Amino acid sequence: MIHALIMLLAFFHSMNPASDSLKTYYIQGLAQGTSYHISYTATDSVVTKTEIENLLHTIDGSLSLYKTSSLINQFNTATHGIQMDQHLKTVVQKAIEISTLSNGSFDITCKPIIDLWKAQQSSNRPPTHQTIKKTLRRIGYQNLILKGDSLLKKIPSLKIDCDGIAQGYTVDQLALIFQKKNIENYIIELGGEVYASGKPLLKTSWEIAVQPTVNSLSVHSSPKIALSNKAITTSGSMNKFLQLGKEYFSHVVNPLTGYPVPHKIISVTVVAKDAITADALDNALMVMGMKKAFKWIAKNPEIGLYIHYVDDKGNQKEMMSDTMQKYMLR
Repeated sequence: MIHALIMLLAFFHSMNPASDSLKTYYIQGLAQGTSYHISYTATDSVVTKTEIENLLHTIDGSLSLYKTSSLINQFNTATHGIQMDQHLKTVVQKAIEISTLSNGSFDITCKPIIDLWKAQQSSNRPPTHQTIKKTLRRIGYQNLILKGDSLLKKIPSLKIDCDGIAQGYTVDQLALIFQKKNIENYIIELGGEVYASGKPLLKTSWEIAVQPTVNSLSVHSSPKIALSNKAITTSGSMNKFLQLGKEYFSHVVNPLTGYPVPHKIISVTVVAKDAITADALDNALMVMGMKKAFKWIAKNPEIGLYIHYVDDKGNQKEMMSDTMQKYMLR
Protein backbone atom coordinates (compact mmCIF):
# COMPACT_ATOMS: atom_id res chain seq x y z
CA MET A 1 0.00 0.00 0.00
CA ILE A 2 1.24 3.51 -0.84
CA HIS A 3 -0.17 6.45 1.04
CA ALA A 4 -1.00 9.83 -0.41
CA LEU A 5 0.76 12.58 1.48
CA ILE A 6 -1.16 13.89 4.43
CA MET A 7 0.24 17.23 5.48
CA LEU A 8 -0.33 18.44 9.01
CA LEU A 9 -0.83 22.16 8.59
CA ALA A 10 -0.55 22.92 12.30
CA PHE A 11 2.08 20.32 13.07
CA PHE A 12 5.25 22.33 13.47
CA HIS A 13 3.87 25.79 12.85
CA SER A 14 1.83 28.40 14.70
CA MET A 15 1.77 26.47 17.93
CA ASN A 16 2.76 28.93 20.64
CA PRO A 17 2.10 28.03 24.27
CA ALA A 18 -1.16 29.38 25.66
CA SER A 19 0.33 29.60 29.12
CA ASP A 20 3.57 29.10 31.00
CA SER A 21 2.42 25.69 32.24
CA LEU A 22 1.45 24.08 28.92
CA LYS A 23 4.02 23.39 26.25
CA THR A 24 4.06 21.56 22.93
CA TYR A 25 6.48 18.68 22.56
CA TYR A 26 7.61 16.99 19.34
CA ILE A 27 8.94 13.51 18.66
CA GLN A 28 9.94 12.26 15.22
CA GLY A 29 11.99 9.50 13.67
CA LEU A 30 12.05 6.60 11.23
CA ALA A 31 10.04 3.39 11.53
CA GLN A 32 8.41 0.70 9.39
CA GLY A 33 10.16 1.86 6.25
CA THR A 34 8.85 5.40 6.62
CA SER A 35 8.86 8.34 9.06
CA TYR A 36 6.72 9.28 12.03
CA HIS A 37 5.85 12.61 13.65
CA ILE A 38 4.20 13.19 16.99
CA SER A 39 3.12 16.41 18.68
CA TYR A 40 1.49 16.71 22.09
CA THR A 41 0.62 19.31 24.68
CA ALA A 42 1.51 18.77 28.32
CA THR A 43 3.11 20.42 31.32
CA ASP A 44 6.21 18.23 30.91
CA SER A 45 7.80 15.85 28.39
CA VAL A 46 6.11 12.80 29.89
CA VAL A 47 6.35 10.75 26.68
CA THR A 48 9.86 10.06 25.40
CA LYS A 49 11.26 8.99 22.04
CA THR A 50 12.70 5.88 23.70
CA GLU A 51 9.24 4.87 24.87
CA ILE A 52 7.84 5.39 21.37
CA GLU A 53 10.57 3.47 19.61
CA ASN A 54 10.46 0.57 22.06
CA LEU A 55 6.83 0.07 21.10
CA LEU A 56 7.62 0.38 17.40
CA HIS A 57 10.35 -2.24 17.77
CA THR A 58 7.98 -4.62 19.54
CA ILE A 59 5.31 -4.24 16.85
CA ASP A 60 7.89 -4.88 14.12
CA GLY A 61 8.78 -8.13 15.85
CA SER A 62 5.21 -9.19 15.33
CA LEU A 63 4.04 -7.68 12.03
CA SER A 64 7.08 -6.77 9.91
CA LEU A 65 7.67 -8.76 6.73
CA TYR A 66 11.21 -7.34 6.66
CA LYS A 67 12.21 -9.02 9.92
CA THR A 68 12.87 -12.67 9.18
CA SER A 69 12.15 -13.70 12.77
CA SER A 70 8.85 -11.82 13.05
CA LEU A 71 5.68 -13.70 13.95
CA ILE A 72 4.10 -12.92 10.60
CA ASN A 73 7.04 -14.52 8.79
CA GLN A 74 6.90 -17.48 11.14
CA PHE A 75 3.25 -17.95 10.17
CA ASN A 76 4.00 -17.64 6.48
CA THR A 77 6.63 -20.39 6.62
CA ALA A 78 4.65 -22.65 8.96
CA THR A 79 2.59 -25.56 7.67
CA HIS A 80 -0.24 -25.39 10.19
CA GLY A 81 0.03 -22.16 12.19
CA ILE A 82 1.63 -20.35 15.14
CA GLN A 83 0.97 -18.90 18.57
CA MET A 84 0.14 -15.19 18.28
CA ASP A 85 1.04 -12.25 20.47
CA GLN A 86 -1.57 -9.58 21.17
CA HIS A 87 -0.39 -7.36 18.29
CA LEU A 88 -0.81 -10.00 15.60
CA LYS A 89 -4.05 -11.26 17.14
CA THR A 90 -5.66 -7.81 17.15
CA VAL A 91 -4.60 -7.07 13.59
CA VAL A 92 -5.79 -10.42 12.21
CA GLN A 93 -9.12 -10.11 14.03
CA LYS A 94 -9.67 -6.64 12.58
CA ALA A 95 -8.55 -7.75 9.12
CA ILE A 96 -11.08 -10.58 9.09
CA GLU A 97 -13.77 -8.16 10.29
CA ILE A 98 -13.04 -5.73 7.42
CA SER A 99 -12.81 -8.60 4.93
CA THR A 100 -16.28 -9.71 5.95
CA LEU A 101 -17.72 -6.18 5.86
CA SER A 102 -16.20 -5.52 2.42
CA ASN A 103 -17.11 -8.92 0.94
CA GLY A 104 -13.44 -9.75 0.43
CA SER A 105 -12.26 -6.45 -1.09
CA PHE A 106 -9.73 -6.35 1.73
CA ASP A 107 -7.84 -9.58 2.37
CA ILE A 108 -4.52 -10.01 4.18
CA THR A 109 -4.07 -13.46 2.61
CA CYS A 110 -3.48 -11.88 -0.81
CA LYS A 111 0.31 -12.00 -0.38
CA PRO A 112 0.82 -14.78 -3.00
CA ILE A 113 -0.98 -12.80 -5.71
CA ILE A 114 0.93 -9.61 -4.84
CA ASP A 115 4.21 -11.54 -4.94
CA LEU A 116 3.21 -13.01 -8.31
CA TRP A 117 2.80 -9.60 -9.91
CA LYS A 118 6.04 -8.30 -8.41
CA ALA A 119 7.91 -11.36 -9.65
CA GLN A 120 6.78 -10.65 -13.22
CA GLN A 121 9.09 -7.63 -13.34
CA SER A 122 11.97 -9.99 -14.13
CA SER A 123 10.16 -11.31 -17.23
CA ASN A 124 8.72 -7.86 -18.05
CA ARG A 125 5.26 -9.19 -18.83
CA PRO A 126 2.08 -9.76 -16.83
CA PRO A 127 1.27 -13.20 -15.46
CA THR A 128 -1.00 -15.45 -17.50
CA HIS A 129 -4.65 -15.83 -16.62
CA GLN A 130 -3.99 -19.49 -15.83
CA THR A 131 -1.22 -18.59 -13.37
CA ILE A 132 -3.43 -15.98 -11.67
CA LYS A 133 -6.28 -18.46 -11.39
CA LYS A 134 -3.94 -21.05 -9.87
CA THR A 135 -2.53 -18.52 -7.38
CA LEU A 136 -6.01 -17.45 -6.29
CA ARG A 137 -6.54 -20.95 -4.92
CA ARG A 138 -3.88 -20.15 -2.32
CA ILE A 139 -5.61 -17.09 -0.87
CA GLY A 140 -8.83 -16.31 0.96
CA TYR A 141 -9.40 -14.95 4.47
CA GLN A 142 -11.88 -17.80 5.03
CA ASN A 143 -8.82 -20.07 5.18
CA LEU A 144 -7.60 -18.37 8.37
CA ILE A 145 -8.58 -19.93 11.68
CA LEU A 146 -8.42 -18.06 14.98
CA LYS A 147 -8.47 -20.48 17.89
CA GLY A 148 -7.66 -18.84 21.20
CA ASP A 149 -4.15 -17.40 20.79
CA SER A 150 -3.40 -19.65 17.82
CA LEU A 151 -3.53 -18.55 14.19
CA LEU A 152 -4.04 -21.58 11.98
CA LYS A 153 -4.32 -22.12 8.23
CA LYS A 154 -6.63 -24.43 6.32
CA ILE A 155 -4.16 -24.73 3.45
CA PRO A 156 -0.37 -25.06 4.03
CA SER A 157 0.57 -22.46 1.41
CA LEU A 158 -1.55 -19.70 2.95
CA LYS A 159 0.44 -16.50 3.63
CA ILE A 160 -0.52 -13.10 5.00
CA ASP A 161 0.60 -9.53 4.39
CA CYS A 162 -0.58 -6.95 6.95
CA ASP A 163 1.03 -3.91 5.32
CA GLY A 164 -2.42 -2.52 4.45
CA ILE A 165 -3.46 -2.38 8.10
CA ALA A 166 -0.36 -2.58 10.32
CA GLN A 167 0.57 1.12 10.22
CA GLY A 168 -2.94 2.12 11.20
CA TYR A 169 -2.77 -0.32 14.09
CA THR A 170 0.61 1.09 15.11
CA VAL A 171 -0.79 4.62 15.20
CA ASP A 172 -3.58 3.44 17.51
CA GLN A 173 -1.07 1.71 19.78
CA LEU A 174 1.00 4.89 19.99
CA ALA A 175 -2.17 6.79 20.87
CA LEU A 176 -2.70 4.44 23.82
CA ILE A 177 0.56 5.70 25.34
CA PHE A 178 -0.89 9.20 25.54
CA GLN A 179 -4.31 8.04 26.69
CA LYS A 180 -2.79 6.08 29.58
CA LYS A 181 -0.97 9.23 30.68
CA ASN A 182 -4.15 11.33 30.46
CA ILE A 183 -2.77 13.50 27.66
CA GLU A 184 -5.77 14.78 25.70
CA ASN A 185 -4.19 16.93 22.99
CA TYR A 186 -1.88 15.12 20.57
CA ILE A 187 -1.46 14.11 16.96
CA ILE A 188 0.36 11.07 15.60
CA GLU A 189 1.41 10.52 11.99
CA LEU A 190 3.12 7.40 10.68
CA GLY A 191 3.61 6.92 6.95
CA GLY A 192 0.64 9.17 6.19
CA GLU A 193 -1.68 7.53 8.72
CA VAL A 194 -2.93 10.02 11.31
CA TYR A 195 -4.81 10.00 14.59
CA ALA A 196 -5.63 13.35 16.15
CA SER A 197 -6.94 13.87 19.67
CA GLY A 198 -8.20 17.13 21.11
CA LYS A 199 -6.61 20.18 19.54
CA PRO A 200 -3.33 22.12 19.31
CA LEU A 201 -2.75 25.17 21.46
CA LEU A 202 -4.69 28.28 20.37
CA LYS A 203 -6.75 26.29 17.83
CA THR A 204 -10.10 24.50 17.85
CA SER A 205 -8.96 21.41 15.94
CA TRP A 206 -6.07 19.91 14.04
CA GLU A 207 -5.98 21.02 10.39
CA ILE A 208 -4.82 18.47 7.84
CA ALA A 209 -4.35 18.84 4.09
CA VAL A 210 -4.76 15.70 2.05
CA GLN A 211 -2.48 15.90 -0.95
CA PRO A 212 -3.27 13.22 -3.54
CA THR A 213 -0.32 11.49 -5.13
CA VAL A 214 -0.07 13.55 -8.29
CA ASN A 215 2.40 16.36 -8.82
CA SER A 216 -0.08 18.65 -10.55
CA LEU A 217 -2.17 19.20 -7.43
CA SER A 218 -0.64 21.70 -5.03
CA VAL A 219 -1.00 21.72 -1.26
CA HIS A 220 -2.93 24.97 -1.54
CA SER A 221 -5.65 23.33 -3.68
CA SER A 222 -5.79 20.16 -1.62
CA PRO A 223 -8.82 19.51 0.57
CA LYS A 224 -8.28 20.65 4.14
CA ILE A 225 -9.84 18.74 6.99
CA ALA A 226 -10.53 19.66 10.63
CA LEU A 227 -9.83 16.60 12.71
CA SER A 228 -10.34 15.86 16.40
CA ASN A 229 -10.62 12.46 18.10
CA LYS A 230 -10.61 10.74 14.72
CA ALA A 231 -8.19 9.01 12.37
CA ILE A 232 -7.53 9.76 8.71
CA THR A 233 -5.65 7.60 6.23
CA THR A 234 -5.12 7.71 2.48
CA SER A 235 -4.35 5.01 -0.05
CA GLY A 236 -2.92 6.19 -3.38
CA SER A 237 -2.98 4.28 -6.65
CA MET A 238 -1.31 6.28 -9.37
CA ASN A 239 2.12 7.31 -8.11
CA LYS A 240 3.32 3.74 -7.69
CA PHE A 241 2.79 1.16 -10.36
CA LEU A 242 4.27 -1.83 -12.11
CA GLN A 243 5.55 -1.42 -15.65
CA LEU A 244 5.52 -4.73 -17.49
CA GLY A 245 6.52 -4.27 -21.10
CA LYS A 246 4.59 -1.31 -22.46
CA GLU A 247 1.76 -1.68 -19.97
CA TYR A 248 1.33 0.03 -16.60
CA PHE A 249 -0.50 -1.63 -13.71
CA SER A 250 -1.67 -0.27 -10.37
CA HIS A 251 0.21 -1.72 -7.40
CA VAL A 252 -3.18 -2.26 -5.73
CA VAL A 253 -4.31 -5.81 -6.52
CA ASN A 254 -7.92 -6.93 -6.23
CA PRO A 255 -7.85 -10.08 -4.05
CA LEU A 256 -11.11 -11.27 -5.64
CA THR A 257 -9.89 -11.22 -9.25
CA GLY A 258 -6.13 -11.42 -8.88
CA TYR A 259 -5.67 -8.41 -11.17
CA PRO A 260 -4.58 -4.84 -10.37
CA VAL A 261 -7.48 -2.41 -9.99
CA PRO A 262 -8.38 -1.05 -13.45
CA HIS A 263 -10.23 2.14 -12.49
CA LYS A 264 -8.75 5.64 -12.50
CA ILE A 265 -8.88 6.42 -8.80
CA ILE A 266 -5.89 8.50 -7.71
CA SER A 267 -6.46 8.26 -3.99
CA VAL A 268 -8.99 7.19 -1.40
CA THR A 269 -9.08 9.02 1.94
CA VAL A 270 -11.03 7.67 4.90
CA VAL A 271 -11.94 9.21 8.25
CA ALA A 272 -12.90 6.73 10.98
CA LYS A 273 -12.93 6.38 14.76
CA ASP A 274 -9.50 4.73 14.79
CA ALA A 275 -6.57 4.35 12.41
CA ILE A 276 -6.71 0.56 12.05
CA THR A 277 -10.25 0.82 10.66
CA ALA A 278 -9.43 3.70 8.33
CA ASP A 279 -6.24 2.02 7.11
CA ALA A 280 -7.98 -1.20 6.12
CA LEU A 281 -10.98 0.57 4.61
CA ASP A 282 -9.00 2.88 2.32
CA ASN A 283 -7.63 -0.28 0.66
CA ALA A 284 -11.01 -2.00 0.50
CA LEU A 285 -12.77 1.03 -0.96
CA MET A 286 -9.98 1.50 -3.50
CA VAL A 287 -10.55 -2.07 -4.70
CA MET A 288 -14.32 -1.60 -4.86
CA GLY A 289 -14.15 1.37 -7.22
CA MET A 290 -16.27 4.53 -7.16
CA LYS A 291 -19.77 3.11 -7.55
CA LYS A 292 -19.46 0.22 -5.10
CA ALA A 293 -17.46 2.32 -2.62
CA PHE A 294 -20.18 4.96 -2.26
CA LYS A 295 -22.87 2.30 -2.17
CA TRP A 296 -20.98 0.71 0.73
CA ILE A 297 -20.59 4.09 2.45
CA ALA A 298 -24.35 4.67 2.23
CA LYS A 299 -24.75 1.63 4.49
CA ASN A 300 -21.91 2.75 6.78
CA PRO A 301 -22.47 6.54 7.10
CA GLU A 302 -20.22 6.88 10.16
CA ILE A 303 -17.22 6.58 7.80
CA GLY A 304 -15.99 9.65 5.94
CA LEU A 305 -14.91 9.01 2.32
CA TYR A 306 -13.10 11.28 -0.14
CA ILE A 307 -12.04 10.00 -3.57
CA HIS A 308 -9.78 11.85 -6.00
CA TYR A 309 -9.97 10.42 -9.51
CA VAL A 310 -9.46 11.00 -13.22
CA ASP A 311 -12.55 11.01 -15.44
CA ASP A 312 -12.82 9.62 -18.97
CA LYS A 313 -11.55 12.91 -20.41
CA GLY A 314 -8.44 12.93 -18.22
CA ASN A 315 -9.71 15.62 -15.84
CA GLN A 316 -8.98 15.35 -12.13
CA LYS A 317 -12.11 15.35 -10.03
CA GLU A 318 -13.19 14.65 -6.47
CA MET A 319 -16.18 13.08 -4.80
CA MET A 320 -16.94 12.78 -1.10
CA SER A 321 -19.54 11.41 1.26
CA ASP A 322 -21.82 13.61 3.36
CA THR A 323 -19.87 12.64 6.48
CA MET A 324 -16.55 13.70 4.93
CA GLN A 325 -18.11 17.00 3.87
CA LYS A 326 -18.63 17.83 7.55
CA TYR A 327 -14.85 17.71 8.16
CA MET A 328 -13.96 19.94 5.20
CA LEU A 329 -12.56 23.43 5.73
CA ARG A 330 -13.03 24.46 2.11
